[in-house]
Amino acid sequence: MSEDKKLNPGNQEDIHDYTQEVEENNVNNDQENNTEEINEVESTKSKELKKDNKSAKAIVIGAIVGVLCLGAGYTAGKDAGRKLPATHKSYGSKVIATVGDTKITEKELSGRMQPLFYLNGKTEMASDQVKAYEESMIDYMTTTEVLYLEAKSEKITATKEEIDSEYTNLMSSITQQFGLSEEDYLKQFKLTKEDVRKDVEKEVIAMKYMKKASDVSEKEAKNYYDKNKDEFLKVRASHILIQNTDTDGKEVSAAQKKKNKEKAEEILKKAQSGEDFAELAKNYSQDSSAENGGDLDFFGKGQMVEPFEKAAFSLKVGEVSKDVIESQFGYHIIKKTDEKQEDFDTIKSDLITKLSYEKQNNVVDNLVEKYNVDVKDR
Repeated sequence: MSEDKKLNPGNQEDIHDYTQEVEENNVNNDQENNTEEINEVESTKSKELKKDNKSAKAIVIGAIVGVLCLGAGYTAGKDAGRKLPATHKSYGSKVIATVGDTKITEKELSGRMQPLFYLNGKTEMASDQVKAYEESMIDYMTTTEVLYLEAKSEKITATKEEIDSEYTNLMSSITQQFGLSEEDYLKQFKLTKEDVRKDVEKEVIAMKYMKKASDVSEKEAKNYYDKNKDEFLKVRASHILIQNTDTDGKEVSAAQKKKNKEKAEEILKKAQSGEDFAELAKNYSQDSSAENGGDLDFFGKGQMVEPFEKAAFSLKVGEVSKDVIESQFGYHIIKKTDEKQEDFDTIKSDLITKLSYEKQNNVVDNLVEKYNVDVKDR
């Protein structure tokens, strides 16, 4: 079992690391939507049963994330030798979103998007890829705006020293990491130093509000732990898998599926009669965990597909499942080999991160409603 899947926050970036996530996504030219599916099942090799518990929504807030996007986007394109824009789409003065009385126009979106269009070298981006970038950037812009407005209502401000520091860090990063001077950066994107400082100030203020609103104390985390101890129970299990897909990943016929179930039931009888489970897994399992005797290591609730999880947690240590368990991967014979309760000190940091992300989700949801965020159909 992968260690980075413990508890759930192990797959989540800290609020202050969001800028790095955005940069990496852009530089790698990620064509997928930024929003991750909760509990998405991974591939059917070794970790096939594990489920990804990333947050349902990325909280688009972090130190000067938008401005850093510009730097990363430009320099990636520069290295690729861009001569033409990645899209010939025109952006006008049409209002594309409103946040309270604040209007966001196509022109403003374009200002944020242009550096990202340098990502594909000389290749024009597909319309659906442009749309995905636009949706992510609009989400970023509206989220930052509601956080900023709420911060202002609470009289949260950014000091000159804070703005100076973030601006200096930004320009230093652009120069050192991407070889782009402050002057070239501003000139390329028709910006002034005041433009960038204004963005920096807004994002620093928004970040300060979010940090305050999503703070989780150790006491809060301990209270949650005490009330939800089942969440921190982990079991260890081994399994034998008879797959219901062929070598191309296509589902087998009903007739073959029936044969697979009969085969799984025969193996189950062997396991229940006391034959060595690890040897059975090595001989019969079609999962790559077979070489380890079917061992899947420890896992918690929410990390396996539901039928498998339900069966594994219901067993006693040393017990083999009474029936063959069917999942989208095929037929499983399961043996529970161990269980443990994680203590609070072990998971405290991850739990605080998890609860903080939940607060962030709630904060954004509430503010989106409070400030009547309206993204127009385009």
